[in-house]
Amino acid sequence: MRQTIDINATIERVGIGRLAVLVICLCFCMMIADGYDFVALSVAVPSILREWHVPPKEIGLVFSVTFFGLLVGSMFYGWMGDRFGRKFTIVFGTFNFGLPVLLTVWASNVQELAVLRFIGGVGMGGIVPVAYTLVSDYAPRRMRSTVTVITQAGYSVGGVLTGLVAAPFIPRFGWQSLFVAGAALSLVMGFVLIAFLPESPQYLALKAPASERLRRLVRRLARDEPLATDAAFVAGDPQESQNKPGAVTMAQLFHGPRAAATLLLWLLFAFDALGFFFLASWLPVVMESQGVAPATASLTQSLFVFTGMIGGFTIMRFLDRIGPIAVVALPVVGAPLEIAMGMPGLAEPLVLATVAGAGICLSGIHYAVYAIAVRFYPASIRGRGVSSATVWGRAGGIIAPYVGGYFLSAHMPLQRLMIIAALPCIATALVGIVLGRLYRQHFEISAEAQPSISAS
Repeated sequence: MRQTIDINATIERVGIGRLAVLVICLCFCMMIADGYDFVALSVAVPSILREWHVPPKEIGLVFSVTFFGLLVGSMFYGWMGDRFGRKFTIVFGTFNFGLPVLLTVWASNVQELAVLRFIGGVGMGGIVPVAYTLVSDYAPRRMRSTVTVITQAGYSVGGVLTGLVAAPFIPRFGWQSLFVAGAALSLVMGFVLIAFLPESPQYLALKAPASERLRRLVRRLARDEPLATDAAFVAGDPQESQNKPGAVTMAQLFHGPRAAATLLLWLLFAFDALGFFFLASWLPVVMESQGVAPATASLTQSLFVFTGMIGGFTIMRFLDRIGPIAVVALPVVGAPLEIAMGMPGLAEPLVLATVAGAGICLSGIHYAVYAIAVRFYPASIRGRGVSSATVWGRAGGIIAPYVGGYFLSAHMPLQRLMIIAALPCIATALVGIVLGRLYRQHFEISAEAQPSISAS
């Protein structure tokens, strides 16, 4: 009797083994490089302005072009991940942003910088959802949200690392040194990924089930289990049965109940981005409007991002245990805190406490949306599904700073401004409720529903 091994059932049984830990660590480190390179421009801008003698609005154009690159990358990298493999796409993306970051050292004007940041932005934006897709491919369903959040934390670590490197390097070696360090980290990571990052076993089971590459990977995945020389491999994800028979295309995102899920995920990402990027862009300005000292106000942005990691790590296990409905707790608490930021007469310690609380909730939502998205799609379309939702998040990231700047320029009273800023957070809660119900009805699959190894 021929042995048939179901990859998904094996992962459910093995759990987070050594191979999964390797994948998570490598993707975490790659996300550090991505986060570092993205934040590097913000940290280097004051030195660039002084050296090039250009007005800030010209550098503002470079930031906009970078976000447009992020959006373009999110549109195409998901397709690449599902078509050419997760490993190829992640390695390609790492060089896609590492090389432009290196070339930034020789940029001499805003136009050259804009071109390089656009090209780098494509890689920075595209690689993120594919990395989350890969780590979720190696995780049992009960752990997919957790591993996604852990991987995403690497991005925040990279942003913090940028500031730590900039403090000693820029005064001594100039702003170019910041990009040299970032490029070195990214390019070294690219070669490390080539050498050590394994492909997704689900992807190989769907695309090359008879390959020796998949056989070797299964031996590493389930070290203590017997493997016959003529074993056949399948990817028996119950969610695959929800796909429309035929070619794997974007249309699969809109088949059956997945159509509603996809549209709701797009809304979730858009509302999350509108709320998160408004505060991420304008929080120091809002704090100064509340009477916080400028030096303290500048630190609130770091406080907002850091506490977001707490929110992400807190919510991840609840997402795995009770599903996407768990995310509703964050905006329900976060929206009132955001409104409280605009209340007049608050003492500075209380203002900072509201910032920390809002950071846990709003930045926590930003962690959660990716951890939610990976749960709605089988391996065959997971890259496309997560990337398509990310596109709407990128669009919200482009719109939110401009809308916030418009309201601030119009000298809107702070209390009214913060009520408006809280509206996307409230909308996130409403979408989360509907999405959670939809998940329970159509997408919640227990480990018991997974097929096991069989002989035929």
